[in-house]
Amino acid sequence: MNNIYKHLEFKQTDEENRNINYLDLSIHRGNNNLQLGIYRKPLQTDRQTDTTTHFTSKHPLEQKLATYKFHINRMLSTPIREQARQ
Repeated sequence: MNNIYKHLEFKQTDEENRNINYLDLSIHRGNNNLQLGIYRKPLQTDRQTDTTTHFTSKHPLEQKLATYKFHINRMLSTPIREQARQ
């Protein structure tokens, strides 16, 4: 793949502790099944909380709400275990 698409670099990721992260999914390999969770990369800032557009910013309300709608829709549409959903 790396020879076909010069502007993209594909890297192999190895499984650790029966778990692998792929795109925004965390995939855990159980004895007879796969369990999905939502994977979020660690933040690059000093803050330990999630970063979204602050509600008092000058961004349009639709843009600020779209972030939350996306995260909620992803959580509800991804077949993740209940513990991950909480």
